[in-house]
Amino acid sequence: MSVRIQVIGMGAEGPSSLRPELRERIQTADFLAGGERHLNHFPTAKAQRFVIKSNLDALVAELQVRMPQQSCVVLASGDPLFFGIGTFLAECLGPGKLDFAPTLSSMQLAFARAEMPWESAALASVHGRPLHPTLLPLLGRPLIGLFTQDGAAPASIAEFFLRHGADDYQGLVAENLGTPREGVTAWLTLEELRKRPFAPLNYLILRRTLVAVEQAKRQRLRALTPGVPDDAFERPDDAREIMTRQEVRSVVLAKLCRALQPGDVCWDIGAGLGTVSVELAVLRPQVEVLAVERDPARLTFLRRNRERFDALNIRIIESTAPHALQAETERPRLVFIGGSGEHLSAILNLVAQRLHDGGRLVANFVTLENLMLALQRLRDLSWPVEVTEVHVARSDALAGLTGLKPQRGVFIVSADKPEAARA
Repeated sequence: MSVRIQVIGMGAEGPSSLRPELRERIQTADFLAGGERHLNHFPTAKAQRFVIKSNLDALVAELQVRMPQQSCVVLASGDPLFFGIGTFLAECLGPGKLDFAPTLSSMQLAFARAEMPWESAALASVHGRPLHPTLLPLLGRPLIGLFTQDGAAPASIAEFFLRHGADDYQGLVAENLGTPREGVTAWLTLEELRKRPFAPLNYLILRRTLVAVEQAKRQRLRALTPGVPDDAFERPDDAREIMTRQEVRSVVLAKLCRALQPGDVCWDIGAGLGTVSVELAVLRPQVEVLAVERDPARLTFLRRNRERFDALNIRIIESTAPHALQAETERPRLVFIGGSGEHLSAILNLVAQRLHDGGRLVANFVTLENLMLALQRLRDLSWPVEVTEVHVARSDALAGLTGLKPQRGVFIVSADKPEAARA
C-alpha cells in the first residue's frame, strides 16, 4: 500500500494541539511543508522544508515527485478541508493520496467564545481570496463567520459592508484563539470596527441587528422571485409607464440570467423603480448590480425597493447614462437598458466598448424608432441579435363581467457580444 501524504491541521497554540503520533510523524518526515508560522514550531524536524506562500502549484509538483517513496507532511491551520489547503490538494492529487488530521477550527473557537451556535451562519474566508466576490453573497445574511487575512481585514470588511449600505451589523473579533494572548472584542459597530487594527491571527463574526420580524418580511419578499407581482414593489399610485411589469420582467430575467462568476458586474441603465435590478440582485446574489437612474422621484422608490427586498448588492448611481458609467473600472458581464432618454446611441457605443467579450445586452423598447436604431447598431457590430415582442392582457371588469385589458407591447432585444468582438 502506498504511503499517503499527511495533511495535519494545527491550532494557534502549536504542537500542544496535536496527538503524540502526529508530532512524531512531523519529526520523522522526509518532506515538511507549511507556512512559516507552522514550520517554526518544529525547529528540530530533519525534513526538507517547503514554505507555503503563493506557490501552491510548486507544492503539488513536489508532492507528486516525492510520493509514495518519501514521507510527506503538509501543515495547515485548524481543519484543512474547511477553507483550507486540504481542498486544493484533494482536487489536484485525487483520491487515495491524502490522510487528513483536523483539529478545532478558529471558526468553532470564535463562535464558542461568542456563546453562539454556528450551524445557521454563512461561513466564508477572505484569506488569500478577493474581498469583493467573497463578500457580495453575504450581504444581508443575519449571521456571518469569516476567516480573515490579517489584522487589517476586519476594518476592510466593515468598510465593504458600509459602502453597500449594510450598516445594521455588529462585529466580534476573536484574536490569537487558543493561545495565552487570546482576546475577544465584542460587539463593535461597523463604524467602530473600520477604525480598529487587530492581531494578525483573528476571526470575525458579524451579526445583523435588524429585528427578526423585519428580516422575515424581507425574506418572504425575496422568495417571490422570479416574477415578483407589481404590487409587491414600492411605487407611486400610477406606475404603469415607469416600471417593467411582472410578465415582461419575467421574460427579461429569462434573457438576462445567464451563468455569472462571483464578483461580476451588471448594469441596469434607466433603472426606474428598480424592479429589474431588485430581481436580478436577488436571483444572483454573487454579482453587483449597478442601477443607473436620473429622475429624483424614481430614485426614491428605487432606494425603497432595494431596502424592501434586502437587495444590498445593488449600487445606485444618481446620474444620466452614459456619462454616469464612464468612471466605472469594472466591465459588466450583463447590461440591461430599460430606459435611455435621448442618449440611446451614446449608451450603445459605451456598451459596445465596455461589455465583456461573451457578455449579453438586453434592452426593452416601446417605440419602433429606438428599436430600429438599436438593431442597426448591433448589426453594424456583427452581434447575434434576437427580438422578442411581448403583448400582455390582464383581466378587467367589464359591465359586471370579465374582459381583457391589453398593456402596451414591448420589444425585447437580446444580443451577445462575440468572444472576439469589434466595437
